[in-house]
Amino acid sequence: MASDPTAVVQEIFSGIQGEGVLVGVRQLFVRLHGCHLACAYCDTPAARAAAPAVCRVERDPGSRVLEDVPNPLAVDDLVAIVRRQYAGYPHQAVSLTGGEPLLHAALLAHLLPALHAEGWVTYLETNGALPDALAGLPVPPRLVAMDIKLPSTAGTPPLWEAHAAFLRVALARVGAGAVQVKVVFGAELDEVERAAALVAAQSRAVPLVLQPVTARPGGPPPPTTPPTLAAQTRAARHHSDVRVIPQTHVALGQW
Repeated sequence: MASDPTAVVQEIFSGIQGEGVLVGVRQLFVRLHGCHLACAYCDTPAARAAAPAVCRVERDPGSRVLEDVPNPLAVDDLVAIVRRQYAGYPHQAVSLTGGEPLLHAALLAHLLPALHAEGWVTYLETNGALPDALAGLPVPPRLVAMDIKLPSTAGTPPLWEAHAAFLRVALARVGAGAVQVKVVFGAELDEVERAAALVAAQSRAVPLVLQPVTARPGGPPPPTTPPTLAAQTRAARHHSDVRVIPQTHVALGQW
């Protein structure tokens, strides 16, 4: 019999969701290690560094007192930690984030139903570039927040086809009311417009969040100030639900 899947986890903590349409709600963040992309504005570069020997786990929700738990963690380990954290505060959801959590699809295949069995909402934060991994999950997450990476801003190769395929899978698995799309944008408005058209072609019920690019920790500032109103105007030519929401957790001192 195959052994139970495990994953290297960077940290587990209680915080305020700082991005997207659920900005401001309290979530329990499970940050999985590893990412196959290297976005220019990445605010979690440790996800691409050497795998940590320990996961930093908050002792009590919001305390910021961290304890070391040896990596890797199995499903039972993660459920036990989440159960302990939920006992201390009624979080809106468990946010499975990274890095890129779908790189750990074998773990998620067991973890998602285990969390749902405990009555918890699961919120998948993903770069939206691994449609087959999402399609292969026996049980999908309850909510999906996916990115569309603009090549000019993210510095990644074009991923338009992968993003379109991922959005199709997400809509089929969880429904339009449980999916949101985020675009970190800079000065290249043609790409913003293309992203809006991509979302609208799949579903006009999916909110499109435009997030002005900010500097990554310790990195240089963005080369130009994102033209926020112009970006929304261009996106609205194609999609009716376009929202400009900057990162808020940084301003609030949350992590």
